[in-house]
Amino acid sequence: MLISKTSKPFTNLKGQLRWCIVTSFTAAGLIALGATVIPLQAHAEAPDVSVRNWYSDTGISVPELKPSWTAQVDNYLNMNEPYIGHQAIAEHGKVFTFAATKLISMDAKTGKRLWSYGKGLTPYIVYHNDVIYGLNGDHKPYALNAKTGKAIWQSGSSTWIDTRYRTEMLVPTSDTLYVIKGSTTFAFDMKTGKLKWKADEPLGEGNGTAYLEESNGVVLRTFFVQGALTSIQLNAYDKKTGKKLWDDFGQGEALQIKDGLVYSVDYHSSLLTDYQSAPERKVNVNVYNLKTGVQKGSLEYNWKMKGDPPYDYGYGSVFAGNGKLYIEQGDQIAEYNFDKYTANADPLRTYQRPFYKENGQSLGIVQERLVYRNETTGEVAGIKLANGQEVKWYGDAPVAQISVYGKGIYRAQRNGTLLGINMLTATPVFRVNTGGDLHEATLKTDGMIIIQSEGKLLGVKLPASLK
Repeated sequence: MLISKTSKPFTNLKGQLRWCIVTSFTAAGLIALGATVIPLQAHAEAPDVSVRNWYSDTGISVPELKPSWTAQVDNYLNMNEPYIGHQAIAEHGKVFTFAATKLISMDAKTGKRLWSYGKGLTPYIVYHNDVIYGLNGDHKPYALNAKTGKAIWQSGSSTWIDTRYRTEMLVPTSDTLYVIKGSTTFAFDMKTGKLKWKADEPLGEGNGTAYLEESNGVVLRTFFVQGALTSIQLNAYDKKTGKKLWDDFGQGEALQIKDGLVYSVDYHSSLLTDYQSAPERKVNVNVYNLKTGVQKGSLEYNWKMKGDPPYDYGYGSVFAGNGKLYIEQGDQIAEYNFDKYTANADPLRTYQRPFYKENGQSLGIVQERLVYRNETTGEVAGIKLANGQEVKWYGDAPVAQISVYGKGIYRAQRNGTLLGINMLTATPVFRVNTGGDLHEATLKTDGMIIIQSEGKLLGVKLPASLK
């Protein structure tokens, strides 16, 4: 993910947002990565939003679609938590997942098995440029030709670390495969699988986030470090050697990297404020030289909390997109011009924050809508950027998992059905009987959605209105 709740000081959005959440802002990458940033390569046709919930009976009447095929696969519920959300991907008309601990490839339209690889593999894979990357049972990375299933390389270096370090990510970039394990980062040569370097942040004591970003020869990561105060810390490493270039306590992941500068929220200074008695609030976005860590400036955003003390903390998520900066300020979301900063400027616009009393979690911007999740129920709602109107996409049973691709919302429900909803009109379009209670992320490729139920996949042809 990785994400702390919005009532806590460390809420931030970029990176791989867990609860099986993936948000997409622009083609430049997640949450306003700068033009020089190499975006993280995630699942093939990456969902704009994907939310899994662990646990309105309106009886929505829509056409029921029958699956084109069903396949038995390894049950994700039996997998360790770090692997959930990474055990299946869909790309270029193919589905890749695990059956009997083997990696298999299937045709997305027919469910026909195309090839299989290995045995006893770690159920975690990513796709990048027609190559599948994964970990064998000894946690040694491997690379396969996605079309044939033939091995390109098998690394001789293991990334195994004590399983209590729950954060685990494979992050392929242009020429490097990074493996994140807690506070340790491994960098493998993309062509050969040779380990180039390994770096650990000792102050993190294994507590690293899933954030990794590469830009102009520098790798950025964040960690939760212990001290007189516990806070997030931003580290920068040399891409070639893994040498730490700089770090800064209290700084979050980059909101933006632009013109050799890193823009990052300062969470440390806000911890020193007596926020319960004073209504004044501020967010500082500090600006650092990407390669040296020298601070070049700071952008300050100020406001006052409403009402009387004691006051809430006052802000949750701070994220950027499309040249704008969004700051949650109590029950509102304030939008500022991020590209053209003006000191003491008022917000360009403010929006009512969905699910504020239910501790709603921001998922980002999709289809010109600010999307939020109710952490209690798992429901999602949006705010139209154009006019501030709230939009809801409710179904007819408690939600198990929600994925969004473009204008399609795929809502897997606890009554064993999945609803397809048009995101722009909020109109339900179809229903599928999945036969399952819990669901993992719905995948999408080549006009098909792949529903992940308990121990099986269902391939469903999409109606034209949602392709």
